[in-house]
Amino acid sequence: MRSLHPDRRSRRHALRAAAGAAAALSLGWSRQASATPLTVPGARLSADFDPVGAMWLGYDPGHETFTASLVKALWDHVPIRMLVRDVAAEMRARALLGRTGLDADAVRFFHDPRAPFFVRDAAVFGLDGRDRRFIVDFRWTHYGWRSWCRQTFGPSRKRIDACARTDDTETALVDRRLAAALNIPAFQTPLAMEGGGVESNGRGVLIANTELWMVRNPDQLRNGIETLLLRLPGVRKVIWLPSGLAQDPLHRATITGPYVGWGTGGHTDEFVRFADPRTVLLAWPDVAEARDHPVAGLNLQRMKANFDILSRSTDQDGAPLRVLKVPLPRTISRSVVLSAQADSTFSEQWSAASFPPRERRRTGDAVQQVAIASYLNHVLTDDLVLLPDYIAYGTPRARQDEVKAIYLSAFPGRKVQFIDAMSLNWFGGGAHCATLSEPRAKA
Repeated sequence: MRSLHPDRRSRRHALRAAAGAAAALSLGWSRQASATPLTVPGARLSADFDPVGAMWLGYDPGHETFTASLVKALWDHVPIRMLVRDVAAEMRARALLGRTGLDADAVRFFHDPRAPFFVRDAAVFGLDGRDRRFIVDFRWTHYGWRSWCRQTFGPSRKRIDACARTDDTETALVDRRLAAALNIPAFQTPLAMEGGGVESNGRGVLIANTELWMVRNPDQLRNGIETLLLRLPGVRKVIWLPSGLAQDPLHRATITGPYVGWGTGGHTDEFVRFADPRTVLLAWPDVAEARDHPVAGLNLQRMKANFDILSRSTDQDGAPLRVLKVPLPRTISRSVVLSAQADSTFSEQWSAASFPPRERRRTGDAVQQVAIASYLNHVLTDDLVLLPDYIAYGTPRARQDEVKAIYLSAFPGRKVQFIDAMSLNWFGGGAHCATLSEPRAKA
């Protein structure tokens, strides 16, 4: 076990740890937002399909059943590392592994007091021209929390400021502390984003959700965001898509009518993923369902717009992209009743305060919460594709068999396996969100 933050006594010590992380920088990595890009030749953001050196997992006692299934599925395919909050969390994770029949001593544990369960969002990895790892240090905004407060309580500045107060500043240091613990450099950018919103082909192309990046960086225009993206190591081109899945709104919000969702505001790992440097997987709603279900209908409109852009797009060398449409599972929803006593740490508990006053939601109202269910939230190792399983939730087996066939074609040589991730879908996440791929490197 190693600690990313060995001294937890005060914020002063946290800042000292961050300074120590910064001192570990080397090889000409830029620390200034306006400075020139990385000077090490060949530096690039890694892609999920690149060779994987290790897979990071988080831990949360409320998600133990899923974590047990996840680690068991990955165990024989990739070395496992776990990012947990403290010794007590490590002990609980070790006990869970033991109950699953796995050797906890084979797992490397790292401690950080702000370790998130959705570890994907904690860091973004890259490789330099000598296949040495680095981390991109994006700003942390608690998933655009202030933007949600502004959308919910504007134009009341007082209510926005009260809403935006979060005890979450330490999370911004997790990626830097991780870099220091791994003894690798960190490249700092003034852009705010989580790992689930950064989709790279590993060769210089980023696919970016315009809506998402604008919410995370409200002080920037899109052109300004693109300028800063092109300063990231190895990024040569940005393909902008207008929006993500309708059931992935910003935090708790109305989708349309009685349908509500709890989401990230449009993470790309829910609807568009690179399968190789030129092949893009795009979530695709069932056309018949889109005629009958308003959320599926919105998704069809959004994905058609995304497809039109991708089908005209090229890679970093000007070669056309190949776009594969991956069927979405059947829309999954459940009825929830708004309660004044709702505990928002539970996905099924909602209150009228989650919505803008103009929507006039009232305690006792029933709404339909839509899960962020998508096959695109998959996990890759060198020989495995781990897909969410939705047959038990109403998706026809024929549709899931079609998805499996697409993935076998897109990832030749990899086995396709399914896992139940529904408990995470209600929280705006999935299996990919709960993993962080560390690229294989020489150092």
